[in-house]
Amino acid sequence: MKRSKIVTVHIMATVIAGFTISCFFSFSLIAEILGEDLFIKQVKTGILYCLPILVITMPMLAISGKKLAESSKSLIVAKKMKRMKFIALNGVVLILLAIYLYYHAIYKTIDSAFLYVQIVELLIGAVNLRLIVLNINSGLKLSGRKWTNST
Repeated sequence: MKRSKIVTVHIMATVIAGFTISCFFSFSLIAEILGEDLFIKQVKTGILYCLPILVITMPMLAISGKKLAESSKSLIVAKKMKRMKFIALNGVVLILLAIYLYYHAIYKTIDSAFLYVQIVELLIGAVNLRLIVLNINSGLKLSGRKWTNST
């Protein structure tokens, strides 16, 4: 596959995954702030149904990123690849937490146990969003579209 097509796939996967994760995080946070059981259940159901989007886009993102990096010796690329390992690990944990929270919200009660797990999910989600933003900034720097010193 031509490099330009790999770049296109990488950018599209980044946008889709980033938007999806941001929506999951935002809606979960809003649902918890509002504290309405029905809305919380709707959010958790929506997240569960949309998980396949991430199950498809995150590997596409990783594969295209590795293909673009190939045998690069760039420190920026090395940092991106290191962050991607944490993003993937956190992603697996977040998927498991999303399934648990859906099950708990729908089939049990929204209680303190649910709230504690939700807080953990939001914290891990915030870390993942930060790592993704850092990787996007590094990618922009590598492409010459960003001129800052952040990696």
